[in-house]
Amino acid sequence: MRLKTYLFLLFSILAFSSFAQPDKTQALAKQYYQTGDYVKAAALFEELWKENPGNTYYYTSLYNSYLRLNAYDDAEKLVKKQIKKFKDELSYQVDWGYIYSQNNDSKTAKEIFDEVLKQLSPDENKIRNTASKFISIRQMDYAAASYLRGREILKDKTLFGFELGNVYLQENKAKEAVSAYLQLIVDNPWYKNSVQSILANYLDKDSIQEELEIQLYTLVQKNSNNIGFNELLIWLYTHQEDFEQALIQAKALDKRNKEDGWRIYDLAANAVEQKQFDAAIDAYEYIQTKGDENRFYQLAQSGAIDARKQKITQNLNYTTNDLLTLKEEYTIFLNQYGKTVETVRSIEALAALEAYYLHNINTAIQLTEEAIALPGLKSKIKNELKLVLGDYYVLYGDVWEATLLYAQVDKAEKDSPLGEDARFRNAKLSYYKGEFEWAQAQLSILKGATTELIANNALELSVFILDNLGLDSITSTMQLFAAADLLHIQNKDEQALTKLDEILTAYPGHALTDDIYLKQANILIENKKFEEAINKLKLIIESYGEDILADNALFLLGDIYQNYLKLPEQAMAYYKLIITDYSDSVLLVEARKRFRFLRGDDA
Repeated sequence: MRLKTYLFLLFSILAFSSFAQPDKTQALAKQYYQTGDYVKAAALFEELWKENPGNTYYYTSLYNSYLRLNAYDDAEKLVKKQIKKFKDELSYQVDWGYIYSQNNDSKTAKEIFDEVLKQLSPDENKIRNTASKFISIRQMDYAAASYLRGREILKDKTLFGFELGNVYLQENKAKEAVSAYLQLIVDNPWYKNSVQSILANYLDKDSIQEELEIQLYTLVQKNSNNIGFNELLIWLYTHQEDFEQALIQAKALDKRNKEDGWRIYDLAANAVEQKQFDAAIDAYEYIQTKGDENRFYQLAQSGAIDARKQKITQNLNYTTNDLLTLKEEYTIFLNQYGKTVETVRSIEALAALEAYYLHNINTAIQLTEEAIALPGLKSKIKNELKLVLGDYYVLYGDVWEATLLYAQVDKAEKDSPLGEDARFRNAKLSYYKGEFEWAQAQLSILKGATTELIANNALELSVFILDNLGLDSITSTMQLFAAADLLHIQNKDEQALTKLDEILTAYPGHALTDDIYLKQANILIENKKFEEAINKLKLIIESYGEDILADNALFLLGDIYQNYLKLPEQAMAYYKLIITDYSDSVLLVEARKRFRFLRGDDA
């Protein structure tokens, strides 16, 4: 299509525009272009370009208008005029080649692009501009070739590393991209943090991770004086949650540089956060080999005990001897260093062990009160411990004392997340006591809490109370359920199960029935009565398969078969039901993750 076919239109537009100011003509041309009326846009931009051929905006808009109209002859004439006027500007030659690529003449396009590479001059800015032009038309191979050619003619192999890496990433060339970025660190170790920041955005791609690991291993061996590669390898393994390999690299750096264990300590804390307890314990024990004069020695001792505690208590397979061994470790540690503000977290951890696992509530209360009374303890830590102490009084059965402690923290931390936490605990205490209206009043405020977890928990409990109070004119069933909930919290599981059975007997078919089954199942799981728990969960699926708790029941069934009964096929069947039948479930992502793991996708 040639522009002469628009002559009538062009003359009519020119008749108008000859009386208009250039800026008004430009505005009208831009409007036509944006609305897709490229015929009118081309006519106006040609007029503007002829008056000012050095204006790149006019040229680009006219050039693109021709391409939109498939007017390749007119586009080529335009480009050739620019090439003649601006001989040193290679971007016009790139435009020329692009016309042929769009007109299905890749051979001619290649010849023009190759000629552009030959004409590159030893000017860093012009090389960048030419490469950028190739990128703009998605000719990524030629963009990379421009940078590589630029290195040759400028005789500097360290140039354009970031640009090359970016081009290769856009081409999905993982090997070349990783190589380009890592070479930057070979040339200048200070680039390590910049390279890490860039690669962090692409670690979701397996190809990048694989190439990074392979190339880093090679570079670690070849560049022993550049610790940046070891640090990147540690970072990569940490991202992959392979803390054993990360620790190997961290230990090597620690020994080579004669460090004090600071990076090992940081890695251990990260491993605990990701529930990689074996690696964390290994790291903490390594630090202890440095001797008691090391600044991390005491922290590593307490950290190792805490990691062992979490490893033991994260599942239900622990024994009483396991718990007593942990207690002894905490006791020895506190006897060695005393009960001070420096060891307060270990006092807190021992108290939790006594309260929730050894069921020595009086001992837990005594330890926590001693911690609160420590001289020099920061007020925030003291208030955190008061919340914990309040929880222990709930376990003990002294609800009034718990209420007072929560209220103290609420008053002291009124505008902080800790204060919101105190208010939520008091609201939940009101629920346990059957004071549902008062609990609702507090929960309604907490739905807007700044802490997302508290806001969500408040909303969940509020909805549960509203849904079930709205069903009866009396609150006897809810009072029984809340009382059973409290008994469970107080480790009185047999009494809790009996109380829940009372509701099922007295109110058959009540709307709380599926909640009761789920509560019973959770209590039975904690007491390792898996077959009884399975029966309760199956009752939910059989009788309440369309209700809100069905996906929870399916997930718990999968969890029992996966983690306790070690029957992966049965577990997969329940996870699959969530995937296929409950696509709106909040458990869908985790169910799919577990299903794929059991199927061997992550092997």
